Amino acid sequence: MEFQRPWMVILALAGPLYWWLRLRWLRNDEKRLRRFVRPVLWERVGIVPPAQHKVSRLLISIAIILLALSAAGPVWGTSPAYIPSGGKNVVIALDVSRSMWSDDEVPSRLGRSAMEIRRLIMSLPGTRFSLVLFSSHSRLAVPITLDNDFILDKIPSNPSDGISLPQGTALSNLVDVMATALPNMGMEGQVGIIFSDGGFHDYTLNEAINEALDRRMALVTVGAGGDTPVMVPGENGPLVWQGDTIKTVLEEECLQELAEETGGFYTRISEAGDLAEPVNELLHRSSDRADADIAGASGARRFQYFLGAALLLMLTAIGLERKES
Repeated sequence: MEFQRPWMVILALAGPLYWWLRLRWLRNDEKRLRRFVRPVLWERVGIVPPAQHKVSRLLISIAIILLALSAAGPVWGTSPAYIPSGGKNVVIALDVSRSMWSDDEVPSRLGRSAMEIRRLIMSLPGTRFSLVLFSSHSRLAVPITLDNDFILDKIPSNPSDGISLPQGTALSNLVDVMATALPNMGMEGQVGIIFSDGGFHDYTLNEAINEALDRRMALVTVGAGGDTPVMVPGENGPLVWQGDTIKTVLEEECLQELAEETGGFYTRISEAGDLAEPVNELLHRSSDRADADIAGASGARRFQYFLGAALLLMLTAIGLERKES
């Protein structure tokens, strides 16, 4: 169950507040009576103490809570209108920055990622794939295609594969390029997968998340590398900057947040296992959600149940108070 106006749920606090105020009012009435006549003499002089109305107070308090929930717009379930779904589309983004040359994965972070990508593509026949390469910038390497052989041939697995991108690791326009690679069709299931060792050097994480959400693209992030610092390879031995050897570790925080905030999942490449099954499940979920949206299916409004129950309790409470008076 969800609420269209969740902030109005706070009005439910008026129920316990009513109970407390009503109880305080009754106690004040009793105090005023005690000031004039001692309680042992009330019966002799014909004084009847205020009725407690415990049951009616409880019913009214519950009714107020139900009214607040009704005003918040409870929604659950969907209308049964669906249309056939379109195809399945996956855009894969591969980090080709220099840190991906590190050998804490076999044969390297880049090589291991390339192997996993190839295995994933071969495990999802009938799915269209696109390939984006990124470092400090992103570029579309292969547009969306069903030609598996073509895209498999374009996946770089080592630095000598002609990767012409400036060094560095940045989200920058990555998600935008990934989204552009996908067909702009609402009924298509679409998922983005990012293979990277993290360590993004810009501050566009929130923008990347919002872009993915706007395009309804769940992101799967796969972390390459480990927790032990390793040297970043250069052209001739370890990479050195200002006399210091540069080392790298897997930086997971941004990768995890990207996945969690967009409805996907994060995994380390060493623990990924068979990615095809969970990715296929995400594609189905994406496609089903698009079906419901396009067909006009939305959560069914259920405020009338809470409103009806509240009115019934109110009427019952009024009847009890009149009976006790």
